[in-house]
Amino acid sequence: MSDIKTGFTGELEDKTTVKAQVKRAATAVQREAGAVAATAQDHRAATGSVLLLVGAAAFLAGYVLGTSERRDRWDWRSWR
Repeated sequence: MSDIKTGFTGELEDKTTVKAQVKRAATAVQREAGAVAATAQDHRAATGSVLLLVGAAAFLAGYVLGTSERRDRWDWRSWR
C-alpha cells in the first residue's frame, strides 16, 4: 500500500502524526464494519444463529455468576 502516485513531485504527508494514525484507523474500522455488514446480509440464517448462541451463552454466564455470588453472601443463608 504505497501512497506515492505517478508524477507526484510534492512533499509526502507525514503519517507519524496522531491525527493521521487515528484517521487511518477509523478508515480501517469503517472498511471492516462494511465487510461484516455485507457478510451478515449475505448469510442471514448463519448470522441469526450466531447471535442466538452468543445471547444464550451470555445469559448462561450471567446466571451462573449471579447464583454463585448469591450463595456466598451471609444474608442469603440467614433467610433459609
